[in-house]
Amino acid sequence: MSPAAKIGLFTLIGLVILGGFILRIERIALFDRGEPLTVEARLPSAAGVDRRAAVRIAGVRVGAVEEIRLEGSQAVLVLALDPEVRLHEGASVRVTNLGMLGDKYIEVLPGDPAAPLLPPGARLEGTAPPTFDDVLRVATDIGADVKEVTTALRSSMGGPEGAAALSEIVENIRELTASLKELITENQANVNETTANFREFSGVLRDELPVIAAKMNRLADQLAGVVDDNDENLEASLANIRDLSDRLRTSADNLNEITGKIAAGEGTIGKLVNDDETVDNLNSTLVAVEEGVGSLQETLGRYQRFRLDMTIRTEALPQIEEAGSRTAFGFDLWTTDRRFFRVEGVDTPFGRTRSQTQVITTTLPDGTTETVVRDEVKTEDKIGFNAQIGYKVLPSTTVRAGIFESVGGFGVDWDVKVGAPRPLRLTVEAYDFNREFDRDVHLRLETRYHVTPYLFLMAGWDDPLESRSSSVLFGGGVVWRDEDVKYSLGLAGSALN
Repeated sequence: MSPAAKIGLFTLIGLVILGGFILRIERIALFDRGEPLTVEARLPSAAGVDRRAAVRIAGVRVGAVEEIRLEGSQAVLVLALDPEVRLHEGASVRVTNLGMLGDKYIEVLPGDPAAPLLPPGARLEGTAPPTFDDVLRVATDIGADVKEVTTALRSSMGGPEGAAALSEIVENIRELTASLKELITENQANVNETTANFREFSGVLRDELPVIAAKMNRLADQLAGVVDDNDENLEASLANIRDLSDRLRTSADNLNEITGKIAAGEGTIGKLVNDDETVDNLNSTLVAVEEGVGSLQETLGRYQRFRLDMTIRTEALPQIEEAGSRTAFGFDLWTTDRRFFRVEGVDTPFGRTRSQTQVITTTLPDGTTETVVRDEVKTEDKIGFNAQIGYKVLPSTTVRAGIFESVGGFGVDWDVKVGAPRPLRLTVEAYDFNREFDRDVHLRLETRYHVTPYLFLMAGWDDPLESRSSSVLFGGGVVWRDEDVKYSLGLAGSALN
């Protein structure tokens, strides 16, 4: 077996192991599990939810969003769920974030298990979470309420009317003290009786006080002994109390200073409380922030609609002895539903050939010269690259143009429905129109079928116009969507931690 064939065989084995690893992590079924359960969900807003967004039940992914359309002022989403999912009457949906800054997905509440099952195509009602604009609107309302309260306080306590209100309060206090004096005069007898009770109580104290004093002396002696035994701890406690009182005094002074500045209209809070112009400026700033956030959300929304597909594929070319395989790894960046950009690295089976003419002149012993012209053919650059732009001219037809294995070319893809769960893709590629040694253009004919949304098989004919390099081809590959790449990277990060 040639070295290139060994490399191709090793790459194919590695790809099979990698595919098994992906199938194990993603829990992907190799064979079709039946028709998915399709339902519709109606939401007041589907902001942040794109086609192919995840659908989950209790946090477990059970499907994806197949279609998003507008009906009146409502967003209608077509959800493709796993066949084993069961939805009951009363089921609903809602838009949820995966973490604080994660992608949005559709959470399905399947309803009461005791209720009847919903048929395929049923429509579920849904809700959307409050947006940042709603939070800003509430904050603006709160600011307006605070402004009304401060205005009411200023109108109540300031000016002649406020002075009159304060005078009325002082007069009420004067009347209260007069009433108290009159009440004491009317209850003089009760006061005298209370005084007599205190006199009797003082006599009891005079008799009992010596006994109490003796007991207190004994207690003081005991306390003195305890203090002597814990003198160091007591001093430390007193020092802590003294330090705490100093800090409380400093905090009180700072608080008095702050409240004084606020009352005088100094600082931001003081101006906010006492100056209408500051409040108006704050409201204008909040409006500007709201507009900026809206622009930022619109910009981020455009980038969130991008989709990245990563592909690894390998193929065997059994009719070529010196190079028996081709391997490619790359990305498709979908900027819209119809346009994408493809970048791939390709282990080409033949490399690039070029001819070089050498002129060798030899001087013979008799002084004459002899010239020999020799043509040398070299093969180099076995690693090529693809850089193409693709566009869907029809729902089932895609045209690609750009660089194919480091040379210019174009290709056409057709998706043909053959009665299987997924369409069969037919591909024709033509590139390397200026091949050396009078060789024809490089054609490539390929058929590809997806066994699952992630795993595909392919077969075809490579370079059919050249008998020296023509060969049938067969192989397979794996496709990762952008959300699958993020999920796999998250698993890798968790394993490293």
